Amino acid sequence: MNLKQLCINSYKPPAQQQNWASSLFLNLYRCNSQQISRHLHRLKANKIVKGGQSYIFGEEKVGLAVGVKGSCYNAGGDVARSARKYGFGRVVLSQNELNIKETSQVISGLIQANYKYKLLGDAAKQKLQSDENNDKYSYIQELHVQENIFEDPYFQQLIQLAQTKLYARDLANTRQEGTPQYFVNEVKTLFKDNPNVEIKILEGKQLQESQLNLFYAVGQGSIHPPALINLTYRGNKDSQQLHALVGKGITFDTGGLHLKSYGHMEKMYLDKSGACNVLAAFKGAVDMKLKVNVTVTLGMAENAISNTSYKPSSILKSHKGLTVEINNTDAEGRLVLADCLSWTQATYSPTSILEISTLTGACKAALGENTGGLFSNNDYLSQELQEIGKELQEPFWRMPVTDEHKDMMKSQFADLCNSGQPKVCGASKAAAFLFNFVDEKTPFAHLDIAGPKYSKADKGIHPPGATGFGTQVLLKYLLNKQE
Repeated sequence: MNLKQLCINSYKPPAQQQNWASSLFLNLYRCNSQQISRHLHRLKANKIVKGGQSYIFGEEKVGLAVGVKGSCYNAGGDVARSARKYGFGRVVLSQNELNIKETSQVISGLIQANYKYKLLGDAAKQKLQSDENNDKYSYIQELHVQENIFEDPYFQQLIQLAQTKLYARDLANTRQEGTPQYFVNEVKTLFKDNPNVEIKILEGKQLQESQLNLFYAVGQGSIHPPALINLTYRGNKDSQQLHALVGKGITFDTGGLHLKSYGHMEKMYLDKSGACNVLAAFKGAVDMKLKVNVTVTLGMAENAISNTSYKPSSILKSHKGLTVEINNTDAEGRLVLADCLSWTQATYSPTSILEISTLTGACKAALGENTGGLFSNNDYLSQELQEIGKELQEPFWRMPVTDEHKDMMKSQFADLCNSGQPKVCGASKAAAFLFNFVDEKTPFAHLDIAGPKYSKADKGIHPPGATGFGTQVLLKYLLNKQE
């Protein structure tokens, strides 16, 4: 989990009236601004360390001057790493020539980079607590900004979006403890006493009884029963619109009987990232009391190996009634999602559906590790999501779903197969499979985040581990749907 929640406050200049001795003063400038050199000269800097776009300087106080070029979010990430490197737990925004939008994005980037997931043993925990008590805690604990920025609605919105993303990371980074039952308990803890949230849960054999046979099959080989978790929040009871979010939650993916090889299984605790992002976005909507109606469905299952695992060549009947031939047990996520999509539509008839998942390695191969794939039946919805993603540095690139891709998912012995032939265009084929389970008149978008779900290095806005990529896009989408 992230080690400590960042406390954000406002202050009224001059800051020198308070005790800021242990603070890092942050000065934001446009790249190549003459103000950087002027401030270095005025403060009679006797130590200057240059790294990328950042400058460390100081005599009686220490400051960080950042010349922002390109991504404001990444500049904020640079600030977080600089503060951590020099042991500052408090950052004060002192001088600033950026506008409020740019400044808000810098602070958002700082929050997103000011995160670490690490499970510590008892001795290390005691040392960490001691460090915190002695003001040696290396992550930023306090951030102070000018009052006019602090009270700005855009600033407040970006802060809430970023903090929601951190919660998604917390969920996705869970390892063996992150079972379907863990998530059942999590939603009950979060929402059981909230009168505005309705909870529906189908576990184990209840999935079969409700005709979610594809979903049940994926999880039947595990000692941890699969679970469909549905949460509904009605923030605008005067509106007939209801927006749906659906997330893939494979808590660990061995590949099933088509076992993954060494080097391809170790990060599969992150195969639940889509569901984690959906739950975080839903929590954000509830916490922000958005005037929007939203229902979310999480498909939680572990694709494990045992004598009860589902088998290649099986033909299963889906919730929608379509039959599916299993020709790859490692193409399990689309099976869970197919039943979740069908069940959600049958239960709620939503106005729109966004589904997010770590669905295909093929999408990562096509788009890399910083861009998600977007597949949709609606041009307006696609454009809206791409614009949101661009604004929040969670970019999505639209990919095709053609009749050719749909034909590849047909089976000789059933309505569909779950892998498809030949072994090409895997991301589009997977999306084409999902399109069979969505009413073509309902605006629908499938977001494949297999590439950007994980960060290997501490870079930009992402520390190592789960990124939470796409969480902000989901929540911003709901923000835009308020009436």
